[in-house]
Amino acid sequence: VNTLIEHLAVAVAAVLVILLLFLGWREAVTVTLLVPLTLFVVLGVGMSMGQTINRITLFALILSLGLLVDAGIVVVENIHRHLHKASASRDVSALVVRATNEIGNPTNVATLAVIVAFIPMLFVTGMMGPFMRPIPINVPVAMIASLALAYMVVPYISLRWLKRRAAQREARERPSLEEEDMEERDILHRLYLRAFVPLLESRWKRFVLFAVILLLLAGSLLMPLWQFIRPQGMNGPESLFGVSLKMLPDGNVSTLVVQIQTPAGTALPATNQVALEVARVLVADPDVEHAVAYLGRTGPLSFAGMVRGDEMMRGSNIAQLVVNLVPKDRRPHTAVVGARIWKALASVRDRFPETHILLFLTPPGPPTRAQVVARIYGPDYPTQRRIARYVSEDFKRVFGMSDVHDSVTDTCPEYRIHVDQRKAMLSGLAPGRVAQLVNDYVAGTVIGSVYRPTVEPEDIVVRLRQADRAWIQQVRDLFVTNAEGGQVPLGSIVRIERVSVDKPVLTMDGHKVVYVMGDVLGFSPEFATLVLDEMIDGRRFPDGVEVTTGNLGLFSAQPEDMSRYQVFWGGDMRLTLNVFRDLGTAFIVALVFIYLLLVAYYQSFALPIIVMGAIPLTLIGMFPGHWLFHMPFNATSMIGFIALAGIVVRNSLLLIDFVLDYRKRGISLRDAVTTAGAVRFRPILLTALAIIFGSAVMVRDPVFGGLAIALMFGTLASTTLTLIVIPLLYFLWQRWEGRRGAGPG
Repeated sequence: VNTLIEHLAVAVAAVLVILLLFLGWREAVTVTLLVPLTLFVVLGVGMSMGQTINRITLFALILSLGLLVDAGIVVVENIHRHLHKASASRDVSALVVRATNEIGNPTNVATLAVIVAFIPMLFVTGMMGPFMRPIPINVPVAMIASLALAYMVVPYISLRWLKRRAAQREARERPSLEEEDMEERDILHRLYLRAFVPLLESRWKRFVLFAVILLLLAGSLLMPLWQFIRPQGMNGPESLFGVSLKMLPDGNVSTLVVQIQTPAGTALPATNQVALEVARVLVADPDVEHAVAYLGRTGPLSFAGMVRGDEMMRGSNIAQLVVNLVPKDRRPHTAVVGARIWKALASVRDRFPETHILLFLTPPGPPTRAQVVARIYGPDYPTQRRIARYVSEDFKRVFGMSDVHDSVTDTCPEYRIHVDQRKAMLSGLAPGRVAQLVNDYVAGTVIGSVYRPTVEPEDIVVRLRQADRAWIQQVRDLFVTNAEGGQVPLGSIVRIERVSVDKPVLTMDGHKVVYVMGDVLGFSPEFATLVLDEMIDGRRFPDGVEVTTGNLGLFSAQPEDMSRYQVFWGGDMRLTLNVFRDLGTAFIVALVFIYLLLVAYYQSFALPIIVMGAIPLTLIGMFPGHWLFHMPFNATSMIGFIALAGIVVRNSLLLIDFVLDYRKRGISLRDAVTTAGAVRFRPILLTALAIIFGSAVMVRDPVFGGLAIALMFGTLASTTLTLIVIPLLYFLWQRWEGRRGAGPG
């Protein structure tokens, strides 16, 4: 939490510096004052809704930081522009009100567009829904609070702090708004006109610009599609310009877990021997600080361990080592360390071939049973178990696959002691008493607990020594005391039978299922799932059973025909499909609502399409940004894309509204388009820089790194192109309408 608070402070400082550079210290302080006031409102609303201050809520605040100063920046910049040109005779109070009202309508609609973009995320289902829910709750609250404060606080403070600057201006009236704007020639104004005017005047240059944009857009879209359209080999989806798709990137945490499963029935000392060999390999790694071994049980329960079912794993053949790594600044990424340790453990796996040695990395987000999960359904459960063995071999053939295991337990012998009731009664022993005594001798009985400060209570168990209960014959040689005090040999009243332990039968949604699971090191588990699906679908295994695959559509289908054998996929692939399906649906719903909002505002069906034309431009920067940072396009990246839909519409709204306002004042179409872009260049640039630098502190986070990259590069590309493309599209549309005889607007 301290680190996240530091990130929030850095983001606020970045926004303050940007405003200092482009406007002035008074304007910067005025807008920055909105941050603590807005955060106070957001935290108060969150507390009333039962939210806690955690990783997700704090990052939601960092995400909303670049958004909540938008309204304040737009208002204070417009006031700054009007006061900068005001004469001493002007009524400063009326000027401030006029400047605020001038951008009121587009700012209100733009804020509603951002809110509409986030609200559909509330309906994300599955494990990811509650995980990300603070974002669609906190961001709209922050936007509404910041808009209200921007209208109440910014004009008042501007009037108190900036009116002296207006009084010092030269007392002279300018003839018209058009002349005011055309006379103002700061460096940003000149840069914009130098870039825009040639495109407005030359049809050939416009054609080249639009062609380049379309090529860039097509190239960006090919980056995530590369792994699906190129020939799929066994060496992963890495390519020169490819961007992989993944639920969440690997978390760079300082802990990993090595789990040991010796053959069923293995005594604890033998399991301990394997654990010692694993420990020797671990401590030899320079990035391992120390490891803690837990014999006969798993380590402290984590969220990921709870999903894996660690709390149910007990027995003499189970051990788990919790490995603590050196700090992040002194080692590579956890995934790199894990891959190196996995290779080093090959010697232990070769020495103990019947032992399953698994390595688990801590996932940065909602965990699954494993990264790659195959669920095998069919009419005959023993056959499903046999199929699982073949599927496990296919898993091992996939490049980078590790921790391959299944839910089919090993055949484990056990001894069942049957009490001969007649002999027991003749010997003066109740059958139930015999069973209780045997359990006390072998398993032990708890007679109390030992309590020590800061340590969990430990049970005091009384039972025979290990050496006296190691062999079944020793159980037969035990003596039981009857009611008369006589010693009765246990072997004379019981029959001991050697059998196999019943294997568990697992079900899911009422269907019997067998799981095959594995993790991958070094590339996307989604790609591994696609490779396995191609290998297994329609395949006939050696015993003549044909298996088909399914469940790779957008919707999580369940097996309906249980008369045949099928493999349905789970793990990261299914979770990724579910999340991207929900987020994609939320994005489409957001686009529909934004369009309807703009139609209601502009009273036009065509103009909103031009305003929303900035949305696809974000893709030109978003995917190359992920490639540049070697970041997979993940769920939080999609959240960033949804957020950008509202953010870039705000910029288009500010541009188009000023164009319409100038045209109502009688300015020509060419001058209105040119002047509006030049005048709105500064506030659009400031809001974009606030989002970029405010999001930059999240780039290194394993969960929200994709969100930050999407916001940074999507905003950069869209802002750069929106200032040119949207006015050009409006200009071409209006000129075409004029040729058809339709009026403007």
